[in-house]
Amino acid sequence: MNLLIEKDVEIPMRDGVLLRADIYRPQDDEKHPALVLRSPYEKETLDRRWGQLSPIGFAKAGYCVVYQDVRGTGTSDGAFNFLFDQGDDGYDTIEWAAAQPWCDGTVGAFGHSYYAYTQLAAAAKLPPHLKCICPFMQSCKPKYSGGFLPNALHADWLLQQAERYLKRILDPEKQAEARRMLDQYTQNMPEQFLHVPEIDMPAMQLYPWFPYMEEYRIKVAGFDDPEIPKKEGRPIDLSHVLTPALMYCGLYDTSSKNGPIENFETLTKENPNEQVRQGTRLVIGPWNHSCIFSNQQGELSFPGADGEALGIQGHIIRFFDYWLKGEENGMDQEPPIRLYVMGKNQWRDEYEWPLARTVYTDFYLRSQGSANTLHGDGVLSQNPPPENEPADTFLYDPENPAPSRSPGGCAGPIQDFRPVEERQDVLVYTTPVLEQGIEVTGKVQAELAVSSSAKDTDFFCRLLDVWPSGKALNITEGIVRARYNNTYQAKLLTPGEIRTLTVDMGNTSIYFKKGHRIRLEVTSSCFPMYDRNHNTGNRPGTDKELAAATNQVHHSQKALSRLILPVIPEKAQ
Repeated sequence: MNLLIEKDVEIPMRDGVLLRADIYRPQDDEKHPALVLRSPYEKETLDRRWGQLSPIGFAKAGYCVVYQDVRGTGTSDGAFNFLFDQGDDGYDTIEWAAAQPWCDGTVGAFGHSYYAYTQLAAAAKLPPHLKCICPFMQSCKPKYSGGFLPNALHADWLLQQAERYLKRILDPEKQAEARRMLDQYTQNMPEQFLHVPEIDMPAMQLYPWFPYMEEYRIKVAGFDDPEIPKKEGRPIDLSHVLTPALMYCGLYDTSSKNGPIENFETLTKENPNEQVRQGTRLVIGPWNHSCIFSNQQGELSFPGADGEALGIQGHIIRFFDYWLKGEENGMDQEPPIRLYVMGKNQWRDEYEWPLARTVYTDFYLRSQGSANTLHGDGVLSQNPPPENEPADTFLYDPENPAPSRSPGGCAGPIQDFRPVEERQDVLVYTTPVLEQGIEVTGKVQAELAVSSSAKDTDFFCRLLDVWPSGKALNITEGIVRARYNNTYQAKLLTPGEIRTLTVDMGNTSIYFKKGHRIRLEVTSSCFPMYDRNHNTGNRPGTDKELAAATNQVHHSQKALSRLILPVIPEKAQ
C-alpha cells in the first residue's frame, strides 16, 4: 500500500492556537478511520522511540495516523504549561480529524506515557467521535502524594524538556545565554539531589528561562496540597468515559506500574457503560517504561515477552479493526486480561483483577533483634511472633541514604541487591528455602509496626527473589512517609510511640520456584528515586536541617509487622 505523508498540518484549537501534526495515511480516495497520538517529544524525532507504535504499520493497515506536537512543543504554537489540562486540546484534535475528507468519522487514540495521558484526558471530555483508546503505561491518579516530592526521574525528565525548549528561543543571543545557563545549572545532577533545601537546588535557577522547571518548584511547594494534581488534570475520572480501552502494563515500569491496572479496574468495575466494561482489555508483561517492550530486564530475560515477536502492533491493530472498522475478528471473545507470570515465564488468560482465587497470605517479620544486613537473623515466617520479641533497630542518616539501586543511581532494571543488603541500615527478612513453588500475583503490601526517635521518617520495603546461588533479585517495592501514611493529612510521630504504617508495594506476578527464598528488605530511604526524609518534622522541600533517626520495626503479638502476599493456589489454576 502506498502512503501519503503530510508534514506540519495546522489544526486550530478552540482558543485560536494552531497545533501542527504529521499525517500518515493511505494514498487513495477512500475514507479511513483516524488514529491520534499527541506527544511533547517533537514528532520529527519520534522515529527514535516508536517501537511498536510506528505510524507506518498503522497507516498500511488502513488508518490515517495524526502525530501531533502538543501545545508549545515541536512545531506547535502556544506555551507548554505542565499545569494545563490536555483534555480540551485532545478533544479539539479528535473532532478535527473526524471532520477531514480522508476520515470516515471514527477516531481512535494510542500511545504510551505522556501521550497515553493526553488520550486519557481527552477521553474524559467525551469527544463524540472517539470510539476507543490504547493508553499504555500511564496512571489517571496523581503520581506524588503521601508527602513525597517529585523524584529525581521527574526532575531529569523536566530537564530533557528544557533541552528541547532551546529550539524555541529564536533570538541567537538569548538562545546562547539560555544554553550557557542550562549547561551551568545542570552540572552534577546526582549531587544536586542532595541539595538542602531541595526547592533551591541549582537547577531551579533555570526558571523563568525554562518555564518547564516551574512545575518542579510548584509541586515541591505544594506537595501536600490535593488541589495541585487537579490543576494538571489529575485525577482523571474514567468512570463515565464512553470508549473501551486496550492497555499495556509493565511490571518493571518505575514511572507508572500500577496505572494501567488501576485504569482497568475503574473501567471494568465502576463504569456503567456495558460496552466499555466488556470491551476493555489489559496486557501485563515484564517490561519497563518503554514502547520497545524488550524481554530483557537487567539480569533476566523473559522468553515470549519480546514486543516484536509477540506482535504487539498487530494486537493493537486488531483492537482498532474491531472497534473502528467493525470487523468480527474475535476480539470481543478474548479474555479481558493477558498476564505474564515471571518465574514460570508463561502467558496466561485471566478474567478479573485482582484474581478471584487469590489467597492473601501473611508472612510475619521475625528476628531476635538483629535483622540488620543479609547476614542478620531476620526471617519471614507464616507463624506469628510470641507475646514479646525484640524489635529491630537501625540508624537512618539522611546524609548517607540507602541507594535506589546497586551500587547507586536512580531506578534500574532487575539486579542483585546483595551489596545494598550489606548496609547496617537495611533490615533483611527471608523465608526458609521453599519446599514447593509459590505464585504471587496481585498487589503486594507490608504492614509495619514502627517507632522512631524522630517526629517524621520514612519506611521503604523491597520484595526480592533469592536464588539458590544467593543472588537477590528485585521484584517490586514501595515507600511510606510516616507522618502522612499514604494520605494528605499530616500527623507527626511521637518519638518512641509505636504506629502501624501501610507500605503499598504495587502489583506483580512472580512464581517463586522450589529451592528459592522470598525476601523483604526494610529501610528508611531509596535515594534518589525518592527524596530523603530529613527526620525533623519540618516541611519537606524547604527544610534546611538534617537529623539522624533511630528507627525500629516491631514484631510481637501486640505490634505485628507482616508482608501480605496475594498467593495464587497451585491446584486452582
